This record gives sequence, C-alpha cells and structure tokens, in this order.
Amino acid sequence: MKPTALVTGCSTGIGLHTALTLARNGYRVFAGVRAPERADELRDAAAGLELSVLRLDVTDPESVAVAVAAAEPVDVVVNNAGIGMFGAVETISDAELRLVFDTNFFGALAVIRAALPGMRQRRRGVVVTIGSVDARLPGRPMTWAYAASKHAVGVASEALALEVEPFGIRVRQLDPGFFATSIRENRRQRENGNLDGPYARLREAMESTVASSVAEAGDPQVVANAVLGAIADDRVFPVRRLVGGDAEAAVAAERDRDEATSATRWKHAIGLEEEF
Repeated sequence: MKPTALVTGCSTGIGLHTALTLARNGYRVFAGVRAPERADELRDAAAGLELSVLRLDVTDPESVAVAVAAAEPVDVVVNNAGIGMFGAVETISDAELRLVFDTNFFGALAVIRAALPGMRQRRRGVVVTIGSVDARLPGRPMTWAYAASKHAVGVASEALALEVEPFGIRVRQLDPGFFATSIRENRRQRENGNLDGPYARLREAMESTVASSVAEAGDPQVVANAVLGAIADDRVFPVRRLVGGDAEAAVAAERDRDEATSATRWKHAIGLEEEF
C-alpha cells in the first residue's frame, strides 16, 4: 500500500508543487485547499496521479478534523498553508495579527495534533512544516508579524521533534528564501493598501524591496524537492533546514553582526539610511 501524505495550502506555489511531487514519487496524496473551486490548476496537473483535492481550512477545527479523518492513515503531514501581513507594530490591528498566527502557527499545530495520534499508534510518520528564512533573521519592519509566526512554529517544531522521536516520528521544518508563490498578492488583497501615516515611507520602501526579491524568486519546485528529500532522510537532526542559496547567504551574513551593524546595513539596502 502506498504511503499517504496530507499537504496543506495546495492551490498554488509550493503546496501545489509539493503535492504533485509526492504523488509522482509513490505517495497517495490528499491535497488540502481552502477553496476547492479554485483548484483547477492542481486538478489538471494531477491527471493520472493518485491525488485527491479536499477542502481544508487550517483555521477551522472542524475542517481540519474532517480532512485528517479522510486522509487516514496519514504517514506524512506537510504544513504549507500560510499567509503574509505587512504592518508596523504600532498600527497593525489585533485582528490582522491574530489572522497571521491563526494560520501560520495555530493552523499548523491543529493539523499536527490531529494527525499525531494515528502516527503514534502506528509508530511511524513524518511532519514537515514550511517556515521561512525570515524566522532566522533579525526582525524587520512591516514583515515582523509574518516572521514572528514562522519563528514560533519553528520553536514548536524543534520541541516536537524531541517529544515524538520515541514514537518513531520525525519532524522537519524547511525555511526557504524567496520562491515564486502567491503569498504577496494574497496579502495585498487583504490589506487596504493605504500608505498614509507615520510609517508610510518605510512601508513603501519595504514593498519595493519585497517586489524586487519576488522578481528574482526561485522555482517552488526546489522547495518541493527539498520536502521529498527531508521525508526520505531518516536522521532526527537537524530539524530546521534552509532551502535556497539566498536563504543560506542571508543567514550566513547575519551570523557575526551585532544589532546596530545589522540595522545599518538593512537601512542602506532599502535606501532609508536617514531617519524615517
């Protein structure tokens, strides 16, 4: 019998490529999407593969329970569903901040918690969570909420790896650099786009920097291949792994910098060396 993989956030980008890659490599895949009616690209690409599209909203406990039950027995969970959010610490609303954590942190935990009992009973399984290189770098304005949520799930992944190792379950968190996904477009649709206020110049500069990075974004297939490799790797450690040359370079560059040096270099990079 083929091993079963449940992948979240499969409508586009990394999730879509991961679901297809696993299906092409001998997995029975359940591809979770929040809106199945918008998964035509995935369905077309999955023709002839053992891949089922199911509704899965990680912020909805009932949706998570139904999806995991439909996919059982689950051998592999890939937590990919995530959202971005721009906002200064002073101005981002509690509702916006909660939405980021509900999706990127609590949503991932909900799927993991639903799948773990079966994995423990069978004494095997792999949990892979897609994090971000942002979680490995000093906090940056506007993008801090997203980075904080990814850092939080990274800490949880490290703890989980120790907790479930005795049950034969392995845990991975992949922290990619910039890859081509729809996360920026989806973020901008949720936000009102208003650049007025005391942090307008900073936000505009960050938007420009992110746009430049997105223009050079890598192929999400690279991350999908990394997921496949992480699942096959039977080592317990390292739990967290960078994906992409840009991610490795960014982390290496920050390794020996103090906060002041890092902040100065960052402000230079976005063209705001003077006061905002």
